[in-house]
Amino acid sequence: MSKHMTLKPGDVIFTGTPEGVFLGYPENEQVWLKSGDKVEVSIEKIGTLVNTLE
Repeated sequence: MSKHMTLKPGDVIFTGTPEGVFLGYPENEQVWLKSGDKVEVSIEKIGTLVNTLE
């Protein structure tokens, strides 16, 4: 990541996918993010970041 941008102390990098978004599941069990879905990330004593997909 640091090859593409400057990272500073305290920066947080999130990786991964929400539960259910996994290509190894049978096609009828795969759940994909769609417009209107909300993705929330909480960090204790810091707060919550909420993103709504458009």
